[in-house]
Amino acid sequence: MKKVTISVMGEKFEIELEDEFFEFVKDDLAKVQKMTPKELLVFVLEKNKREFELTKRVEKILSILERE
Repeated sequence: MKKVTISVMGEKFEIELEDEFFEFVKDDLAKVQKMTPKELLVFVLEKNKREFELTKRVEKILSILERE
């Protein structure tokens, strides 16, 4: 576990992340600390859109596999 302190929009947060997950998100955490509110909103929406599209693809694949 990694204990991380980040500052987002002037507010500090201390969080604990699993090592592997920390490696996955460390670049995003660094970016978030320097963003304006508008940039942060766009960033979150882009991440959510990618997750939504990936989920839809997985659901489509599962649906195809269930038919066979």
